[in-house]
Amino acid sequence: MRARVALPVHRKCVNGFTLLELVIGIVVFTISLTIVLALIVPQAEQTAEPFRQVRAAKLGQSLMNDILSRSYDENSDRSPPFVTCVDKPNPSKASDNLCSDALGPDAGETSEEAYDDVDDYNGYSISNAGGNYNGFAYRVDVTYDSSIESDLNKRAPKQYKRIDIAVTAPDGQVYNFSAYRGSY
Repeated sequence: MRARVALPVHRKCVNGFTLLELVIGIVVFTISLTIVLALIVPQAEQTAEPFRQVRAAKLGQSLMNDILSRSYDENSDRSPPFVTCVDKPNPSKASDNLCSDALGPDAGETSEEAYDDVDDYNGYSISNAGGNYNGFAYRVDVTYDSSIESDLNKRAPKQYKRIDIAVTAPDGQVYNFSAYRGSY
C-alpha cells in the first residue's frame, strides 16, 4: 500500500466586502451624517445673526443721524439768530409757543429730500431699503415727549421730540432705536 499524501488545498484570498457589510456601512454613515448636519446647520444660522444685527444698527444709526441733523420744527429759524419755535411766543397766547401741532410732512414735502425738520419723518417708512440693505425695512415715528422732567419742559411742553426707528431685518427680527431732539 501506498501512503496517501494529502495535498494542501489552496484557498483563494478574498479581498472586499460582502453586500451585507456594504448595506450596514451605508446605514451607519447616513445616521452619523444626519447627526453631524443636525448640529452644524443651526450653528450656521446663528452665525449670520451678528451680521444682520450690525447691518440693522448701521441702517438705524445712519437714518437717525440724518433725522437729527434737521431743524427742530418748521417754525424754528434755520439761520442766525436761530430762535426756536419754543422761544417764539404766540402773540394771541402769551404762554404758548409757535411749535407745530401737526407732526409729519408739511404741505409740498413729498419726498425725503424735501424734509427740513425732524417731525417731517413722522410715519416715514420703507419696505425694502435696497442697496447694501436689501431686504431691510424701517419705520420712523416722531412724537412730542413731555415725560422729561425739567422746569423748561413744564413751561414749554413742546420742548422735546422723541424719534423712534424700527428696523426690520430680512428674517423678521425688529431692532428699535430711539433718540430725543430738543428745541435748541
